[in-house]
Amino acid sequence: MSIERFDLYGETAIRARNEELELVLVPAWGSNLLSLRSLSKNLELLRFPPSRESYEADPFMYGLPILFPPNRIADGEFEFNGMKYRFNINDPAEHNHTHGVLFDAPWTLHRTEAEGDRIVLETIIHSEEHEAIMAQFPHFFTVIMRYVLERATLTIEATISSRDTAAFPWGLGYHTTFNYPFDGSGDTSSCRFSLNADKQWVLDERFLPTGELTDIPYSEQLRQGKSLVGHALDDAFRTAASGANEAVLTDLKAGIRVAYGADEQFKHWVVYNADSNQGYLCPEPYTWITNAPNLRLPEELTGFRVLQPGEQVKTTTRIAIEEVV
Repeated sequence: MSIERFDLYGETAIRARNEELELVLVPAWGSNLLSLRSLSKNLELLRFPPSRESYEADPFMYGLPILFPPNRIADGEFEFNGMKYRFNINDPAEHNHTHGVLFDAPWTLHRTEAEGDRIVLETIIHSEEHEAIMAQFPHFFTVIMRYVLERATLTIEATISSRDTAAFPWGLGYHTTFNYPFDGSGDTSSCRFSLNADKQWVLDERFLPTGELTDIPYSEQLRQGKSLVGHALDDAFRTAASGANEAVLTDLKAGIRVAYGADEQFKHWVVYNADSNQGYLCPEPYTWITNAPNLRLPEELTGFRVLQPGEQVKTTTRIAIEEVV
């Protein structure tokens, strides 16, 4: 096992590895986990930027960006407890804000540890130290990300702590961008994708939920493992009430299966692959659905949640890799 710092495109990056996996984390780039490599197969599982310019042009499409809150907010605005929140319009084509205030903020490396057969990396961010965060989301809070590498599994824990005198809404997600297929060949004929979802959100022309849920036309295929050849996705799904809350990417040619699991707080998944021919697949676990604060629906359905003064919440997701024949 090893942990080392190195320069990546002019930023300090952390590389950690055990006998099975290697990861690269860049704290200054939103605490983005840019790389997760299977050492036995010599395969990069996440989409890794070829240059600094490529990353800066589209930071959501590399690695595992942290979304707080996730996805779109219509017109960049919502109200809560008499306060009007105004987020930057960074999706001008649809006049939405998208993906929150943490993905482009510099985080601080908080702790590194190698103990037994585990490697632990922690990053931290305090909201009041960042003018851009406070301008859009004026609350005092701290987020600690904890990445635990153990054998062929990466566990990702997010701890959000309120230090504010007022309650505030919170939503969390990850724009996880996997290479698909894992070998980068572009041929997904031997790949299958499964997701344990029971309904699909109806989206309008701005990719905002209308509030209606509908049956998934290919639900059984999706549960069992579906080919995505020619199947373009930018869709939002509700997690099934029973069974494992996970998305599974299987690449038979590469001989790898990746099970991406989330705890019960992640009630929704957005799945994105552009036109299905770009060599990536983004299964994105969300605690709340797109535009949740503006939906007139029960909170237990949308995932809208509130953190009270002094309260703390922790979420867990897990990426487990196994070889398949």
